[in-house]
Amino acid sequence: MTTSAGVPRLHGTALDEQDLYAHLRSQGPVAWAEIADGIHVLVVTGWQAAREVLTGPSFRKDPGHWEALNRGVVPSRLTYLATPGLHHSDGERHERLRRAVGDCLASVNLHAVRETVQRHARDLIEDVAERGHLDLMAEYADRVVARTMTGLAGLPPEQADRVRAATDRLADAQPDATTAWWDLYGMVQEVLDEKREHPSRDFASWLLAHPAGLSDDEVCHQVIALIILGAAPTAAWIGTTLHALVADPAYATRLIGGSVTVRAALTETLSRRCPAATMSAYYAVSPTVLHGVHVPPGIPVLIHHAATGVDPHRPGDGGAHDRSHLAWSAGVHQCPAPGLATTIAEAATETAVDMLWDLTAPITAVARRPSPFRACPAHVGVLFSTTRKGRRNLSTWRDGRDVRPSDEE
Repeated sequence: MTTSAGVPRLHGTALDEQDLYAHLRSQGPVAWAEIADGIHVLVVTGWQAAREVLTGPSFRKDPGHWEALNRGVVPSRLTYLATPGLHHSDGERHERLRRAVGDCLASVNLHAVRETVQRHARDLIEDVAERGHLDLMAEYADRVVARTMTGLAGLPPEQADRVRAATDRLADAQPDATTAWWDLYGMVQEVLDEKREHPSRDFASWLLAHPAGLSDDEVCHQVIALIILGAAPTAAWIGTTLHALVADPAYATRLIGGSVTVRAALTETLSRRCPAATMSAYYAVSPTVLHGVHVPPGIPVLIHHAATGVDPHRPGDGGAHDRSHLAWSAGVHQCPAPGLATTIAEAATETAVDMLWDLTAPITAVARRPSPFRACPAHVGVLFSTTRKGRRNLSTWRDGRDVRPSDEE
């Protein structure tokens, strides 16, 4: 977990999150860590310190400030921290891109998105219904989100598996992450000419037509950002919530019984088990001091959203109705699409709970993804009944009926 110098690693083998948080926090709300061999960053685990970075005037998002990147020593798998786009821009350019992206996201029909997610979710569950087991992370959450985001972005549905694979490689900082990014870039570039001639109701078409006049390169970068920043955290959110339910049968019983809503369960996940780890990188404008730690301008300052959620000094109780968490970030770079992510996560979670309401997990202590960017299970293996008594028949959804299996027999 640590280097020979005693600096915590945020890369390599799967991490024990609680041990990692404790180790980082023992050094204070801001601590040094390693995200690749020899590549050091500052990690913010304190809620108040994170707010100061996210909302204060002393930090910027442009990775051009990164000294190690400028020296050419940053490994290619950390491309995620330096790709162009809204999430890595500042000032007027950020405002222009943010306005275009916000306007286009406002055009998304969330009711249609919910129906799309439910359709993909039902198809994925029905594909494995007869075998009685399913990986709710790799086979369900990752795939349902990838299929949904592929359509929203404007890519052909047959590209969903390529999108999912590329997103995973980037979000997990795998050695071929750069290749994954260019794979996404190529997929998006291929559809832009068609979207310009034959626009449809998708993110790429709306961006091309926006009065901000984005270049093809800018459109491509924003579509890729939507896919990466939308798919990876949302899938992690769904998988983490479902794992919490199968790992705690009493909690699942309360959910199925109606005393806990899916929305409440999802909110509690964001608050207490935030699946976004260090997805926010900032850079000091000039040498500064953050909660007693000297911050050089050329060093990335990573907000560890998951660690800030379990900071004992954060406001709120971390429950289902607490909105003090920083899962959506804060300030001018706050997530532009919380409603879209929530719609996808809620529909996917509801569908799994409804169709597989008797599921059990033979192993509840699961390995985490070996990723510095997201904190979620690598796999959530579950068992469920292959009979109609143990799962809802697909016809109950298609007919619009809402019945328990006992009503079907």
